[in-house]
Amino acid sequence: MTKKVTWDINPQRTALIIVDMQKVFCEKGQALYVPDTAQIIGHIQSLTALMRSKNMPVIYLRHVVRGDGSDTGRMKDLYPNVDEILARTDPAVEIIDELSPQVGDIIVDKLFYSGFHNTDLDAILRMKDIDTLIVCGTVTNVCCETTIRDGVHREYKMIAVSDANAAMAYPDMGFGAVSAAEVQRISLSAMAYEFAEVTTTENLIQRMA
Repeated sequence: MTKKVTWDINPQRTALIIVDMQKVFCEKGQALYVPDTAQIIGHIQSLTALMRSKNMPVIYLRHVVRGDGSDTGRMKDLYPNVDEILARTDPAVEIIDELSPQVGDIIVDKLFYSGFHNTDLDAILRMKDIDTLIVCGTVTNVCCETTIRDGVHREYKMIAVSDANAAMAYPDMGFGAVSAAEVQRISLSAMAYEFAEVTTTENLIQRMA
């Protein structure tokens, strides 16, 4: 694997960000189901176990809206039924059981793609003196990549976990249909070249163990 940067991981200044591993994205039959999430749950479980064993912060991002249309903005233009499918009263916005948050973990609710946009994530990280963020979850090129781009703009050292991020396929939007594998490859390549270290779960575990 060609890498432009490999960050030193200081356990006292590194946090894990788990993006949108909610039932609405991860469970078959749900409105925003991403099939490839099934392949990353085990890797995220390994990362959370290691982080917790070292008292390193585990932070969950959830895409949640009020449900009354007052806080969805441009998201509603793109997803007209977003007020229904991501409403905070819907049980599907909860984190999947396999990755259920534990005592001491942090949950940050967001309204749009980035975990930093109009949330207190940055304040939480500054208070904890965090400077390195390991990002996993779904969707790779949407909420995960947007959070990574926002993070590097705030001078955080960003790490994307290649086998713990899940992409989705896209229909033909005028340029031909795109498979989830193609989206994953392009998103990880762009992040590795422009914004972040991209590495595997195994590599991170070896470096932190």
